[in-house]
Amino acid sequence: MARSKEASTLHTFETQSDSASTTSSTRPTSGVPGYVARLFEHDRLDRKLKRHHITSIAFSGTVGIGLFVTSGELIGIAGSAGSVIAFAVAGIVIVCVMRTLAELVSVRPLSGALIDYPHTFVDPALGFAVGVMYWLAQCLCMATLTAAAARVGNNFVPSGQGLTSGQKAGILGGLFVITLLSNALGVKIYGRLERAVKWLKIMLIIALCVLMIIINVGVGGHTFGSTNYTQYALVPSLRWEGFNGSSSTGPNNAPALEIPGDSGRFLAIWTCITLAMFACMGGDYVVVTAGEAESPRRDLPIAARFMYLVPISCYILASFLAGFNVNYMDPHLFHPWASANSSASNSPFIIALGYTTIKVLPTFLNGCFLFSAYTTGNTCLYISSRTLFAISQLYGNNFIKETLGKTNSGHTPMAAIIFCSLFGFLAFLGLADTTYNQPILTLSAFFTGTVACIYASECLAFLRFKAGLKRLENHEIFSRDDDLYRQQHYRAHWQPLCAIFGLVACVLIVLFSGWPAIYLLRVGAPSTVKPTSYLIADVVGAYVGPVLFIVLYVLYKLIYKTRLQSLRDFENAYFLPEFDDEPRAEVPKGWRGVLGVVWSLIR
Repeated sequence: MARSKEASTLHTFETQSDSASTTSSTRPTSGVPGYVARLFEHDRLDRKLKRHHITSIAFSGTVGIGLFVTSGELIGIAGSAGSVIAFAVAGIVIVCVMRTLAELVSVRPLSGALIDYPHTFVDPALGFAVGVMYWLAQCLCMATLTAAAARVGNNFVPSGQGLTSGQKAGILGGLFVITLLSNALGVKIYGRLERAVKWLKIMLIIALCVLMIIINVGVGGHTFGSTNYTQYALVPSLRWEGFNGSSSTGPNNAPALEIPGDSGRFLAIWTCITLAMFACMGGDYVVVTAGEAESPRRDLPIAARFMYLVPISCYILASFLAGFNVNYMDPHLFHPWASANSSASNSPFIIALGYTTIKVLPTFLNGCFLFSAYTTGNTCLYISSRTLFAISQLYGNNFIKETLGKTNSGHTPMAAIIFCSLFGFLAFLGLADTTYNQPILTLSAFFTGTVACIYASECLAFLRFKAGLKRLENHEIFSRDDDLYRQQHYRAHWQPLCAIFGLVACVLIVLFSGWPAIYLLRVGAPSTVKPTSYLIADVVGAYVGPVLFIVLYVLYKLIYKTRLQSLRDFENAYFLPEFDDEPRAEVPKGWRGVLGVVWSLIR
């Protein structure tokens, strides 16, 4: 379609003054990019992160304890094939969300980008709720993973003994200090550390995959149970206590509480999908690094498009291979609702090694798993501190801007880092329970529900973003299909289907993430299921995050009288002149080009 006014109108978009932002408002309320200039009114972050640093941070934040330990929990609930299906479906949801974020970040590669998109394209109140809850979720995730790392430490002592509370407290204290110091060194050194961590994790995953193949072909001894993979691929029912070597009874030969048949299998896989989401989340960390990226317009869209493929592929492949050696009948698997669990390692990789004559590797792998959990918690501190910095700049009063919104002489937000690190002390709650792992389960459920709300908000923001572009196209001004848009921005394929699927899937995950505990409370759980107080904690963990999200949105909207952004407000939102001089993202051509881009992300 010919558009005679296109060039002049776009020039107007790019050169219009930001007069709307010069009013004496204490809170950003406009959808135009005027308020963006106030983001660094007090201070600036240091733009030192290259593309491989950005992807390293996101990879390290994605691959934590979920693949190495939680995958065993999924096998115990849904079976070997069920765990793979759960990771695959969770991965599809992440793919849809990240393709949505990739186009948004190509247009607006701003610091505090995850806050900016719902703020600009939906409602400033939604941006505030996203910012606060994302910050809180990352702080609690840091505590969760630090506690999980200390729990892995149980496996360094003889079976059945476990570490004392004092020894675990010592591990937690040491990890707390190391985490704080690594984040205080400055973003350039931090990026290099994360790059090293990324490669260590990649090599660990490759080694585990090779190890599972070697064990399966019979090297080192036999594996547990039958080699009939079809028979043990899916569970015959959703068994709340787990199977523990028996297909007919629960622990201690008590009658099993279960949902049988196809309904039970479906619900088992659905439950595993919500658990797998916790493990797969983290690709959004790419967008959080926008304020410290050396070339955000060139590197962030590429990183957001391709980075998530590596960890998700690792999850699917590694869980698939682990399922050949460990099935749902194994009594060593952890079951989140059972009253009795083994104190041994619940990693399917360690369990598989336990049936062989290889005696040295389990201790080494447990050390690797502890390191993996800790480094992911370390990444969460980085993400939470940068999110708090952006919130302080955008929504804080002068005192908050001058404290949490300030950086030191090295452009590191030390006040935000120290404040966020205080949440690490919540990891000591993990010392209060060693049987049910309840503090870790509750905090991880909080993280999953909260981040699902944020993903849904980003998908909604994209739908509004696209509606604004459609309005310009209807007025024959500009189109998302024009060459100018494709040259300057990344145009995601399969939109808006990806955004709609991501929005619906995340809403369903939020609504039904706590259904197992609600079901058990309703039917009256027997003694083979954990106590009622712990089931209530499961419900609280699943829904307190979404409830707080809604409360923050409503309160901010009532206090500051914000409104839903009009599509007319988006005209200046698609072209930000401050990024005009930056190099654009390359467009990969052919399979060689795609491989080149992938290598630039993982090198």
